[in-house]
Amino acid sequence: MSLTLHVDISSEEFPAVVDCERESYKTPYNAFDTMYTPQGLDPVATRDALIKNQWDQHMNNPGGHWLKVVVSKTGIVAGAALWHIYEADPFAGPEGPRFDAVWWPEGDRRKLINLLFEQFLESRKPKMRRPCLLLEICFVRPGYRRRGVGNMLVEWGTKKADEMHVEAFVEATDDGRPLYARHGFHYTDPIVLDAKVDEPSEECKALEEELRLPIVIHAMWRPVGGKFTDGETAIPWKT
Repeated sequence: MSLTLHVDISSEEFPAVVDCERESYKTPYNAFDTMYTPQGLDPVATRDALIKNQWDQHMNNPGGHWLKVVVSKTGIVAGAALWHIYEADPFAGPEGPRFDAVWWPEGDRRKLINLLFEQFLESRKPKMRRPCLLLEICFVRPGYRRRGVGNMLVEWGTKKADEMHVEAFVEATDDGRPLYARHGFHYTDPIVLDAKVDEPSEECKALEEELRLPIVIHAMWRPVGGKFTDGETAIPWKT
């Protein structure tokens, strides 16, 4: 099967990428699909809102690069990824406004989503204090896994990191961790998302169950050049 990598895709190409993302995050279940999905809308409006929200976020980050891998013969999107290139400390300067999942209605469910996202984003601050690359999102359609799609998406960023002589980061699922390890990423620590709200409503309790809290994610780091030796390679934020 012939595959083609497309870099810096357009807004016209993005809806097919989001469709691939949603299918990918359902097998196996990924809680971020629920967390990012707008609520209270019909299916068509939900899809439209999700596309708009993600594209707007992308356009507000000039260092972001969306990639997609398509099946050359059919044009089907087999997988996609969002890489961020940070040429300076991404956390330098004053803090911006607190995270707010405005696509969720007001209430304790939105508060829970905000707390989980804040836990997730705060985990990056001690580590990403230098120029670096971040693999923010990476997914492959279930029917196209183990065919080289993930390798193509990851290699684009690791080559950029090597060209820039900088580190790279990714937060991995259980399924993604072996892929990233093959490309020089080293597991550093777990990220445990276990936020709770006080006196949650029955709807919020149901959301906690749907999200399968606590969510455990594997923080991974790729040193400059992708070379890591146990007992020799220093992890910058742990020294």
